[in-house]
Amino acid sequence: MTKKSLNILFRWLISIALIAYVFYKVDINRLWQTITQADWFYFGLSIALTPVLIFLSSWKWQVILRAQGIRASGWKLFWLYMVGYFFNTVLPTNVGGDVVRAYALGKSTGENAKAFASVFIERFTGLTALILVAVVAFFAAVRSLWDFWLVIAMAVSVLGYLALLVIVFNERYLTWMANKVPAGFVRKIFLKLKKFQDAILSIRGHRSAIVFAMANSFVFYLAAVVNVWVSALAFRCPLSFIDALIITPIIMVIMMLPISIGGIGLAEWAYFFTFDRLGFGGAVGLSVALLMRIKALAVGVLGGIYYSSLGIRMDQEVGMEKNPQREIGTGDVAGEVKYFSGFEDVMRQKKSPLAKYADIVIGRLDYWLLLKYELVNLFCMPLPGMLGYALRQIGFKSLLRGQGKGAVWGRNVTLRHPQKIKVGKRCVIEEYCSLSAQGDENSGITLGEEVLLGRSTVLGTRNGTVEIGDYSNIGANCRIGTTTRVKFGKHVLLAANCYIGGAQHKFDRLDVPIMRQGYDSKGGVVIEDDVWLGAGVMVLDGVTIGTGSVIGAAAVVTKDIPAYSIAIGIPAKVVGSRKDGK
Repeated sequence: MTKKSLNILFRWLISIALIAYVFYKVDINRLWQTITQADWFYFGLSIALTPVLIFLSSWKWQVILRAQGIRASGWKLFWLYMVGYFFNTVLPTNVGGDVVRAYALGKSTGENAKAFASVFIERFTGLTALILVAVVAFFAAVRSLWDFWLVIAMAVSVLGYLALLVIVFNERYLTWMANKVPAGFVRKIFLKLKKFQDAILSIRGHRSAIVFAMANSFVFYLAAVVNVWVSALAFRCPLSFIDALIITPIIMVIMMLPISIGGIGLAEWAYFFTFDRLGFGGAVGLSVALLMRIKALAVGVLGGIYYSSLGIRMDQEVGMEKNPQREIGTGDVAGEVKYFSGFEDVMRQKKSPLAKYADIVIGRLDYWLLLKYELVNLFCMPLPGMLGYALRQIGFKSLLRGQGKGAVWGRNVTLRHPQKIKVGKRCVIEEYCSLSAQGDENSGITLGEEVLLGRSTVLGTRNGTVEIGDYSNIGANCRIGTTTRVKFGKHVLLAANCYIGGAQHKFDRLDVPIMRQGYDSKGGVVIEDDVWLGAGVMVLDGVTIGTGSVIGAAAVVTKDIPAYSIAIGIPAKVVGSRKDGK
């Protein structure tokens, strides 16, 4: 078992032990009575305070980002904060919510170091305010709340805070360490930390942002006090606002200790301990803790739904999961296998059937996206008539990366990885077409405005892109596929049964089957504006067909065709020019 696995196991054991201890000590009958006699007015008010707390935090984050020169909408930051709740409460893992929201912001802005630094500064200013308030509150109530383990928790928190101050804000320390360690992986880590430190220290000149962040932090903790006070009143506890002012920062400091998974057990124990010591009973404290947990879970679920729309896989991005292993049959090629089909690649991975299906149709195991995909396929895809067209337009829009106004979808269209497909205004995709954007995150299919895809046409990528320009018309039964790039200009016309291929199989080895030797590419295919391809034309990889050209029926294009040319034959040869009128 690895050191990381042992750490996670230890934290889970701590969470389970604390939960067991609290429920062992509490009077279950008293707990049930406390919950069933709740005041629903204060209960609702407690729930309403949750978005206020998230708004205050996301507002502070936005101001810090602006000081770093990053513009981000408050609404987006609000939802990213909820994504953090998802990873901390609904999906407690070794990847913290702060890491996820920082990564998501960095991915959208291209400023990874500044995004992570902004989250750190936002948290650090909050931590500074919390430590100050908690220390004052602790000494104000030291007689009633005295406990050996509470003293240890406060001491560890204060010492950890001071150590953080020294490491992060002392420029010489990291520079000295980076110069002392030998070149290699460890030095790269220190250099990344130095870049992170530079981003943090860059905000020092923005005093107004720092002042606002600190003021916001104190307002946040005042709102947090109101949250605890109102939540206690929801269970008819005579907790005074002054008592709430004292115990809230102490509870929050205890919850901050990284000894459990997602604060599970630790938060329950903190509320149980403080309310019991103040004479209100552990049952009331545990009731308040459970209410706080329910609110956090609700926010986390909403954050998870938003996270599923971002297209981010944290298991791959931050190392939660290693590269998937694959099973090779006894009759297959041993060693490295380069699969001909993306389906074959997925089906041989050691995953559950559901995970394999999700990889094939949407690219990842995303339950929310998969549910939408299944509902659209079940209720919209085969439906005939006007109602079918209307429902598909609505349903497909919820799946695609983008859909312009007035797009029309025929029946039984097949979509693969729809979140990588974008369709322009007034496009028409006729029945039985297939659009598959399988491959990495850079794969994709883009249709411009007023593009027509004829019946049974197939567009497919495998780690590549297909771009069809505005007003292009692709005839029935055409096939366009690539592992690199296929790009059409505007007003391109393809008659039926054309084939455009943006890659070819390698076949130089005799000891390995051709289908296992992988792909080779000459750069894909480019067809410029106003080109007409007759019925059954084939265009091979590495070819550019110039503007205004005409390719005769059944031709096989293997070389570039100059602009305004007329070409026919196998292989296609230029026999005239439209400019000459020949």
